[in-house]
Amino acid sequence: MKKKISIIAILAFMVVTYSCKKGGLLDESTLTTLNEETTFADSINTQAFLTRIYQQVGFQYDIQYLDAGGHSGAADEGVAGRYNGTQNSAVVIAFGLISKSSTNSDFINMWSVPYQNIRRVNVLLQNIGGAPLSAATKKGMIAEARYLRAWYYFLLIRAFGGVPLLGDKVYDITEDFSLKRSTYQDCVNYIVSECEAAKADLPTSATILPQNYGRITQGACMGLKSRVLLYAASPLFNGGQLAPSGELHELTGYNAYDKERWKKAADAALDIINTDSYSLYVDNGPTNRPGYGFYKVFQMRVNSEYLFAAMRGAQREFESFLLPQSRSGGYAFTVSQQTVDKFPMINGKAINEPGSLYDPANPYANRDPRFANSVIYNGSPWILSGNNAAPVYTYVGSGTTDAVSGPLGFNTGYFPRKYLLENSTGNGERCWGLIRYGEILLNYAEALNEYSGPVEEVYAALRKIRERAGITAGTDGNYGIKAGATQEEMRAIIQKERDVELFMEEHRMWDARRWKTAAVDFEKPIRGVKITKTGNTYNYEYVDVREHHFPANYGLFPMLASEIAKNTALIQNPGW
Repeated sequence: MKKKISIIAILAFMVVTYSCKKGGLLDESTLTTLNEETTFADSINTQAFLTRIYQQVGFQYDIQYLDAGGHSGAADEGVAGRYNGTQNSAVVIAFGLISKSSTNSDFINMWSVPYQNIRRVNVLLQNIGGAPLSAATKKGMIAEARYLRAWYYFLLIRAFGGVPLLGDKVYDITEDFSLKRSTYQDCVNYIVSECEAAKADLPTSATILPQNYGRITQGACMGLKSRVLLYAASPLFNGGQLAPSGELHELTGYNAYDKERWKKAADAALDIINTDSYSLYVDNGPTNRPGYGFYKVFQMRVNSEYLFAAMRGAQREFESFLLPQSRSGGYAFTVSQQTVDKFPMINGKAINEPGSLYDPANPYANRDPRFANSVIYNGSPWILSGNNAAPVYTYVGSGTTDAVSGPLGFNTGYFPRKYLLENSTGNGERCWGLIRYGEILLNYAEALNEYSGPVEEVYAALRKIRERAGITAGTDGNYGIKAGATQEEMRAIIQKERDVELFMEEHRMWDARRWKTAAVDFEKPIRGVKITKTGNTYNYEYVDVREHHFPANYGLFPMLASEIAKNTALIQNPGW
């Protein structure tokens, strides 16, 4: 396994002489022409330059970003632990205080980091022709770079709508610069076309050389196309954008709703399914722990599920930040009661559904195994060395700092388990799975349901997800999914399934925005549980632990005033 990642791991730590230090479209090179020529006159430096573009593909996945409230803290998944100061991201997002004049680095990075790397791609494309590399190597590197550029554009359009497309041009800081935003449709078409062009020159997951594992494959191109087209078909962009008319209408979505966009999204996901190159990782573990593969897949660099991942060196960063303090964690993030309530029961039924077996007096029993594999709760066993399980207690008086002390405390009584290494005090060789097969199945189910209704193929995709999760099939073999569901009922099922399956994978906030449910879903306090113990009986009191808001204009984030000052052709998003 270590040999498969050696090239990525080594190059990731190389210092490249070229860097872009200023944010936005007009990053100024700190190099002289001689330095640039020197970089691309050397084969190792040229390859390291491309690796530098890889390094930030998961920047919004970064634990520091999560701690600041960057993705999960902006949704209803949980509470970021670092929660103080008027410019702290968790406060700014949760209280609805985003501003076009914000100086907060996390918001600036949403714009600047993608454009910094888009510029790096263009510099690479401009210079790689003279690099001392074989024609085949150059061809592959160009394809990788074009995909990475498309990826960074996707990160931009999901946050802002249509953005300026730079093509292959490298803008100089001295140029008279004025570049308008491209329409949302043009941006989607560009990303899709770049994915298709790159795919033609890339290996498959089966043919990529072992030493190149972690680099872009055809599957990554297909996965990004699937996600982009799903977003494009969704209510926020498919004719239902925030700007009802005028120039902003085309910048923030399509002119009118077109049902065929759902068909294109479904076909893009089906194309991946039909390759038979990917599958859900299944492993019941040494102790036959139901759904263990769902937990284990996030500990593995090499698996059957990742289409695109951000490679990482061996580390314990998630454990250091996310474990409860009683387990030497940093208390950076606690899981919300809203998220806990979304996990169904072992029979697949929702907790409020007749026949679910849910017991309010014992709320964590008989749950979907993904719950125990995703969340640490009161009494949850945390496996220490030698497979000795020591329960984590979050009840008041348990003698730990993990309990909710009262209303409006920052702790919810729940902590993440997903990603975290059990039975280990060493480092884990994990990566960040940016696109995985579980998402593709859900993309297909959602798009096909919107186009054709809850046909058998929709059920089949969801059954695969729930079977791997460890949910029991039931007498009808539907894993708790209602037979004969209407399109609206199936839509709700799929949306909740995404919330559970993709928890903490940087989807929730973006999904709720594109569904146009965020203003309702997030305009309510984050809740937790205060547990008290009397004898052997636990009592559960559900309390508000944090104020939370999501104003209507949060559907798209604002163009930063500093960027508009540099490029006066930019038009601000609606509501800002």
